[in-house]
Amino acid sequence: MLLNRDDWYDTSRDLDWDMTYVDKGTAFPDGWTGSGDIPKEAWAKWDEPFRVSYRDYVRIQREKEAGVKAVSNALVRAGIYEKLDPAHVAASHLHMGGTCMVEQMAVTMQSRFCRFAPSPAWRNLGVFGMLDETRHAQLDLRFSHDLLKADPRFDWAQKAFHTNEWGILAVKNFFDDAMLNADCVEASLVTSLTVEHGFTNLQFVALAADAMAAGDINWSNLLSSIQTDEARHAQQGFPTLAILMEHDPARAQRSIDVAFWRATRLFQTLTGPAMDYYTPLDQRRHSFKEFMLEWIVNHHERILDDYGLKKPWYWDQFMRALETGHHAMHLGTWYWRPTLFWKPNAGVSKDEREWLNEKYPTWEQDFGFMWDEIIANINSGKMELTLPETLPALCSLTQLPLGAGMGPHECGENSLMYKDRLYHFDSAISKWCFEQDPERYAGHQNIIDRFIAGEIQPPDLSGGLAYMSITPDVMGDDVYDYEWAKDYLPSNGNGKHSVAETVLQ
Repeated sequence: MLLNRDDWYDTSRDLDWDMTYVDKGTAFPDGWTGSGDIPKEAWAKWDEPFRVSYRDYVRIQREKEAGVKAVSNALVRAGIYEKLDPAHVAASHLHMGGTCMVEQMAVTMQSRFCRFAPSPAWRNLGVFGMLDETRHAQLDLRFSHDLLKADPRFDWAQKAFHTNEWGILAVKNFFDDAMLNADCVEASLVTSLTVEHGFTNLQFVALAADAMAAGDINWSNLLSSIQTDEARHAQQGFPTLAILMEHDPARAQRSIDVAFWRATRLFQTLTGPAMDYYTPLDQRRHSFKEFMLEWIVNHHERILDDYGLKKPWYWDQFMRALETGHHAMHLGTWYWRPTLFWKPNAGVSKDEREWLNEKYPTWEQDFGFMWDEIIANINSGKMELTLPETLPALCSLTQLPLGAGMGPHECGENSLMYKDRLYHFDSAISKWCFEQDPERYAGHQNIIDRFIAGEIQPPDLSGGLAYMSITPDVMGDDVYDYEWAKDYLPSNGNGKHSVAETVLQ
């Protein structure tokens, strides 16, 4: 007679063994497990709510795969991609290049959980997590391969992480650290708890809703299918946090505070512009700030309260950054558009600026005057003044442009001399993160450091583009070919009205 799953599940999930040939510390070194001084008995309490057997897992995943494939095949045959708004397509280029290989990196992280996690129940769940992440990478690659014939930029789903493109280096820097450099305990707090259970809701739920509204059912379906897996293996963070709060709460607070800020900066780049600038105006559900408040701020505050953690010391600055950070990042990426592998959308037509000012009351005073200058140069035929002559100066922690973390008025002087080398940061928060474990971050050569060291030849923008593998067929440019700037041409020949005047009328 077959037993019910509940009769055998806990025994099989918690199966462990005693070491005979080596001691426990040799088989599970602390540098890999991260258990520190937490006793073995504490890890016996590690528990997660998803009770799934391998048989059930395979059945459920097979059904998901069949559904995603059926939808994808039907939509490819229907030619839906060719009917999509170009700015929305640009968002999919950015997503695929920036996240596909992150999923593959997560396979390695989950396999480390399978082998070195300090709890057998956790190691068991890591097996499912590893299979999940393999599926996610394969889904992204299949989606991109189907569309490669339509646009060579989809090749960057696989290619991006094998290049030195500066934005991709920033993504790699964070996830190399969070997934491959971290021990099991820290990786679960940073990746499972902070990123997967928090910020990926923006990328796989909110952005999926925008994709559906834009008519991109295929991409929306893919994002939603991935998120159903994330909700399961993201649970690895909560029981880990509970044990850490009992035995080493200071470590938990520090790890989460550093991870939360670094994730914020990254998603200001990946998701903020896609929502507030690339999504067609009539298809936007909410602003990036509104999504952040709903999916991240409320969620993170609830976690902190539930587990007895304090808000990060920089919480007020983070809240201010919701008004400015991703706008500054968007302006920077558009300006340095030749260094990108996707075509950014300026997203500042008159109607779009009206929406931006409604959602962000200080947008005009913070960013409007800069876009006014760009618009004037475009309409005067001075396109060269809208293009960079150099590469962007980058933060030594986030690897993202200086001045794009807190917005244009709150940059300040955030530098640090460490072991005879001067490091620069996009904010006091990033500087603080660096100071928590300087050996972890010191010595990294961002693309500007490599430029100064002579690794990029010739030492100019053309040499930088070649170093980053940016070729003419993928080099970024304005996705609408600057047609939006005609909104601001004078209609009566008496000169151009300022955008601020137009918005206020």
